[in-house]
Amino acid sequence: MRLTRRDLSLWEKRNEQLRSLGADLQRAWSHPAATAATRKRIMRACLNEIIVRKEGAIIDMVLHWQGGDHTGLKLQLKLNAAGRHHYPIPKDMISFVRELARLMPDRQIARLLNRSGTSMALGKSWTEQRVKGFRKHHDIEVYRDGEWAERGEITLEAAAQIIGVHKMTALRMIRRGNIKGRQFCKGAPWVIKATDVARFKGQQQSRGPVTSNPAQQVLDFQ
Repeated sequence: MRLTRRDLSLWEKRNEQLRSLGADLQRAWSHPAATAATRKRIMRACLNEIIVRKEGAIIDMVLHWQGGDHTGLKLQLKLNAAGRHHYPIPKDMISFVRELARLMPDRQIARLLNRSGTSMALGKSWTEQRVKGFRKHHDIEVYRDGEWAERGEITLEAAAQIIGVHKMTALRMIRRGNIKGRQFCKGAPWVIKATDVARFKGQQQSRGPVTSNPAQQVLDFQ
């Protein structure tokens, strides 16, 4: 593909703009068209290494720039009354994790929080170990196998199996109010009382099949 004289002129003009931005790092950094990805590329291009040293609540950092210059930074961490690092906790996060810990293990909690876009302080993503640390710090009991059964609760899949329908059919029954069920948040498992399912199944048996055609197949659209 041959470039026209106009194309070459625009190309030279664009290159000149880029060269001028490269000579003025602050202007390139704060340029309206600069995205977060652009700024990361600028940092990777300009920095050689960052040396970090932590002593108590003080973090000392030395930024080594390409070319040999370096910049020293000092950060004072905020501590709570117990002398621990204090990071702001989103509103209701403690009660949120406390509720999830009654439904699923730490690994699943971490996945749900990450999928929902709920990050930790300083923007960190959740991991199984971070959920575990969060629980311990806020005295939240760990999930135990069998506690659903102790509370007389079952999952949507188990309810569907008891009734003898597909889980999507059981979900429609919940949404119509045929069966009581609750979902703490999007992505969390549906919680259904086993007694409610047993009662509904008994009513259906006295009335006949759930559908007019027991041989009817249910398609699961996801």
